[in-house]
Amino acid sequence: MNAFERRFVLANFGAFLAFLPLLVLLLPRRVEAISPDAPLILLSQLLLVGGIAASIAHYLAGAWSDRWVARHGERRGLIAIGLTALMGSYALLAVAATPALLFAAIITFQLAFNLMFSPMGVLLADYVPDARKGLMAGALNMALPLAGFGVTALGWISSEDADWPFLLTAFTILLLVMPLLIGWRRHAPAFQEASQRNEDGGLPDLSLLTGDYARAWVARLLVQLGGASLLPYLFLYVDSVARAAPGYGGSTSSAAVGTLTLVANIVAIGAGLAAGRWSDRIGRRKLPLVLAALLAAGALALLAAAPDWRLIILGYALFTAGLTAFLSVDSAMVAQIVSGREKRGALLGLMNLTNTLPAIIAPAMALVIAEAALGGGVLRTLLGIAALAAVASTFLIARIESVR
Repeated sequence: MNAFERRFVLANFGAFLAFLPLLVLLLPRRVEAISPDAPLILLSQLLLVGGIAASIAHYLAGAWSDRWVARHGERRGLIAIGLTALMGSYALLAVAATPALLFAAIITFQLAFNLMFSPMGVLLADYVPDARKGLMAGALNMALPLAGFGVTALGWISSEDADWPFLLTAFTILLLVMPLLIGWRRHAPAFQEASQRNEDGGLPDLSLLTGDYARAWVARLLVQLGGASLLPYLFLYVDSVARAAPGYGGSTSSAAVGTLTLVANIVAIGAGLAAGRWSDRIGRRKLPLVLAALLAAGALALLAAAPDWRLIILGYALFTAGLTAFLSVDSAMVAQIVSGREKRGALLGLMNLTNTLPAIIAPAMALVIAEAALGGGVLRTLLGIAALAAVASTFLIARIESVR
């Protein structure tokens, strides 16, 4: 891994730190402070609006980054603009003390975050050769469990809602992303080593949007639904479900979330890197993807049952490991598909709707389940549906033909 790639990994960690502690702890805790009687409803509404903003922003930012790189020869400027806007959005989040301000803050955050993260995500396709994409994607997706340690730290050092955890998180993000911008590498991207597959017009090649590309798109969406159904609701899950499980003890919800994320991320820390390296070594992507999806599905089912606090810890650890491994190998596969294409930013922006659409689907389902007053509890039912979706993804992965 060269110096540029190490800075890329560090900046990607900063990007994950921008959204994971916010969605898992800071935002749900702020929601509970503002709306103690119906936190799940307000949180779901915020996630729904934020997911819509993110879906639009991510695709447009990816397309804009293609035009930016055509004009400037690199994506650094757009990432810098996004980072600056992200700092402003965190300042707004820190002072948002009403539902209206929270809605404005979360929309601003999603627009700013995706302006930074969408062009950053294309760097894997821009600079890393196909033979090393699995390893590099594994290193990048280690950011998920590493950012979870940020949740652990915040949960332990701040037991209640306050403005300073938002500001501390923003400052840490700045420190992690700035080295990439300062030490930008100006070499010919690795994709130029392959035959360039030019495309006409401003839209991606529509032939890619069928067949294997479509199957990979839907499969990732189904697995990501698990993350969208669990991570933003983890604080409320602990507060309303885990507290009633045998063996829970008497810790606060913030501290319990910190414990969950600590144990889970210790287990998952090497999962993405190991899965990516294994897929490179055996020259296959589909088998690791199927195994990771099944692991995530089983863990979600265990969390839905919530029979014991110790099993909840195990289930969350296995889910984090499965999701990290899946995203690592899947990122390598998708980057391999779009490498060398002129509109790869737009293509990856379209693929990354599978990250943002679940953030719309999951809270929408939560609102429907809450309205229907289904038995078993809203969050248990939501996790059960997500487990079935992860199982369904394996059938789509198995049908992919262009990648082994």
